Amino acid sequence: MVRMMGGWTAPTTGDMSPPGVVPPAIVNVHHVRLPVSDVLASRDWYIETLGFQPLLVEEDESGVTGIALQHPCGVVIGLHRDAARASALRGFVAVAFGVADLGEWVDFLRSRKLSHAPPADTHLGHSVRLTDPDGIIVELHTHSQPSATDA
Repeated sequence: MVRMMGGWTAPTTGDMSPPGVVPPAIVNVHHVRLPVSDVLASRDWYIETLGFQPLLVEEDESGVTGIALQHPCGVVIGLHRDAARASALRGFVAVAFGVADLGEWVDFLRSRKLSHAPPADTHLGHSVRLTDPDGIIVELHTHSQPSATDA
């Protein structure tokens, strides 16, 4: 069962703020950090598939250990060498990027012969799933929501 949060109050436990106390504002997502087995292969995939651009590179004596990439829309993603954690996330949706037109993305992916799942209606919109080089699922997701009977 999926329960939408609008108007629903979740039960609370533990040490919570007193009623009426509101935390300061969060203004955006600063970055998303993902483990990868091969930083350079993942960098190339995010650049070629999703249009990210290099922002900074972390290195040590063993080579490149991490790369930060920024998309023209402002989203920053950090790719960090950690093969064990990347393997643990295989098949898991780790990040969903909002898109304006899912059809344009499907056409783009098909034109480049990039593997992806067929578009799907979900509870929070419509999406297409891609798989990065480590098998971690990346969604391209609309903000429009299907009706409750469609999802």
